Amino acid sequence: MRKILRFILLSITIISLLTACAAGNGGENTNNPNLEENSKDKLKVKIAAQATSGQVFQFLAEDKNFLAEAGIEVELTYINNGTDAFQALSSGQVDIISTYGTGGPLIQIANGQDFTIFGGYMIIGATPVFAKPETVYNSLEDFRGKKIAIMRGGTPDIVLKGILHEAGFDLNKDVTFVEMKKNPDVMEAVRNGEVDFGAVSTGFELQIADAGMEIVMWPDELWPDHSCCRMIAKTDWLDENPEAVKRLLRAYLRAEEVMQGDMDRVVELTVENLDMSAETAKSFLLSPHIKYETDPYKNSVIKMWEKMQDFDYIVNPEIKVEDHIDTSQYKAALDSLIKDYPNSTFFKNKLDMFNDNNM
Repeated sequence: MRKILRFILLSITIISLLTACAAGNGGENTNNPNLEENSKDKLKVKIAAQATSGQVFQFLAEDKNFLAEAGIEVELTYINNGTDAFQALSSGQVDIISTYGTGGPLIQIANGQDFTIFGGYMIIGATPVFAKPETVYNSLEDFRGKKIAIMRGGTPDIVLKGILHEAGFDLNKDVTFVEMKKNPDVMEAVRNGEVDFGAVSTGFELQIADAGMEIVMWPDELWPDHSCCRMIAKTDWLDENPEAVKRLLRAYLRAEEVMQGDMDRVVELTVENLDMSAETAKSFLLSPHIKYETDPYKNSVIKMWEKMQDFDYIVNPEIKVEDHIDTSQYKAALDSLIKDYPNSTFFKNKLDMFNDNNM
């Protein structure tokens, strides 16, 4: 009987020791930098994106459990038309839009919408200029006197016009821009000879080739870091929900770090979420003409605003674009990650990037 009692006591002691060791190696201790986040109530945000290019930070943050660890829940909605997306944001149907360029939102701001840019998605977005094989293109001068199909207010439109204006083109005389409602309409206009060139958004490279046309110019080569898709919210919503924004940006920054070494998984998740072929996903995700960045890139946004003023896309001198760019929550999210992950070279480099592009 005494042997049995000693055995039971010994067993209890061993179990207690094992439990203590387990707690000391990943239980409720400071070893888990996300413990504070996990203890908070989960916050919810509604985000709109375009299904043609997706929302890779969202896909990866969900896949790696970064959103749950940050205490944030995202409801993602796909809206492929920019006008509809701006309306959804203005009316409160969504809280954030993220894949609708920079120029379009800046036009909305210039027209009186109280929107604020607070983060990024792509800083360049693979927006090719293309033509039929027989069309001659050797330099920007070959655009002179030609017709170019675009979607007004989109990144391809504004970046190309900015490049041509800086090269000395009179945009009202030296070239004719033909406005279309959708990217497929732009491609069809080039294919049927209605125009000489076209410029489209991210994700259409394979379709251009399949239609027998060729890419002749990548705008990012002439205007680096021109500012493509920014993360935008209504100013009052942003002011009222700083914690939700910080948590979202924490999760997305962690996803961006993982992206650096796992693009295969990003491709897989994009294929799964957007129901597209792996070939299509790779055509833009792995393109050297696309660069995913969570950083707000304030200086690039201001530069685009100034160029748009130069060619009269923005004519309201009373509005200061600086009042519609908020980098504080991004900086707070980044600082918190540097504190939690002091050995991360990636987050330290992101801080240097922030200082270079937002001061």
